[in-house]
Amino acid sequence: MKRLLFFSLLVGAVFCPAAEAQINCTQASTKLACIIPNALNLTAPSSQNLGFLNEAVGSQLGDLPLASPASGIIYIYDPKLNLPVPSNDTLGPILTQRAETIGRHKVYLAVTYQFFSFKDIDGLSLTQLPVVLQNSSPPAVTATNNRLDLTANQIALYLTYGLTSRVDVSIAIPILDVHEQFVSSGVEYILSPASVVTFNNLSHSGSASGIGDQVLAVKGTLWKPKQGGLALGTELRLPTGDAMNFLGSGTVGFKPFVSMTLGRRVSPHLNVAYEMNGHSILVTNAQGGEARLPNRLIYSGGADWGVTKRLTLAADVLAQNVNNAQRVRIVNQTFTNPVLTVPTIQNYTGSYNRTDASFGIKVKPAGNLVLSGNVMVKLDQGGLRSRWVPFVGLSYTF
Repeated sequence: MKRLLFFSLLVGAVFCPAAEAQINCTQASTKLACIIPNALNLTAPSSQNLGFLNEAVGSQLGDLPLASPASGIIYIYDPKLNLPVPSNDTLGPILTQRAETIGRHKVYLAVTYQFFSFKDIDGLSLTQLPVVLQNSSPPAVTATNNRLDLTANQIALYLTYGLTSRVDVSIAIPILDVHEQFVSSGVEYILSPASVVTFNNLSHSGSASGIGDQVLAVKGTLWKPKQGGLALGTELRLPTGDAMNFLGSGTVGFKPFVSMTLGRRVSPHLNVAYEMNGHSILVTNAQGGEARLPNRLIYSGGADWGVTKRLTLAADVLAQNVNNAQRVRIVNQTFTNPVLTVPTIQNYTGSYNRTDASFGIKVKPAGNLVLSGNVMVKLDQGGLRSRWVPFVGLSYTF
């Protein structure tokens, strides 16, 4: 029955169709990826100049952090009883992998909730994004200052099944509710006939809900001493979310990883992974076609401490290096007609690091039921960022 349940979820994930999407930002479009182009009245060619904003938003929302697929009770072999028994050492980390597997033919079920309120991109506040536009008909220069409000509620469902005492397979299904609002104010300098037009607080907004990019994973323990271990695994991200509504990344992602754990009651752990991505509709190349979503080197380290058999404290530093991504900076742009120097955002290509700290608590109130609470806090400025991200979760192993 357990195998049938897991097989059914795998089949559903593999054959779940991704939402069809095309970059066609007409004024009638309700896609979230079209809110900024429509708010600034951009045509298709000129909207590509702001495509890096959609890449930053879409790539982050399509790859939000998920909880560990074995973050709860694990079973270890007791030689005295000649049976697998629940471990009382630690309840494990929250947002990072552990080398241990849950146990042969054991099932782990979980549901988590996270809230993301994005405040800045590459250190620039989303409340002050200057954009300068040039029109040819009629000839005009428009200097705008804009505010982007972007939030995401994420509910994630998890199922992990222990194929053997050393191998786990799992699936994670995120469900997202994304809200976006773009408010623009500015001055338009019309050259012929000469005039100046001001506008204030022109607002465009929208929201979208649905299944995000599902993740299939397999993990196998290579080294399994009495305390800790070493595991290898891989994750496959499926493009099941609607990328144009920022519910998914728009491409397949493949992420092999290695995880090491030491100790029992106090359990340090280290994770290293490399995520390789395909071409996404959210990333535009110089010819206006799809480009590759940036690859990422992901690494984390921390420890979980089993204060008692029912209480665990967990802390981690989560970091990643994002390769050759579209980034954002502010530059001054000068015009001779009219004579004008104004700031505007500009994209450039470059790699960056993003680092977060994670602090959490896990409680086992009864049986194999585990309650989790966590907060993730940003430590640097790279990419699209929330200052802090709250997390709550509920899991059960049987």
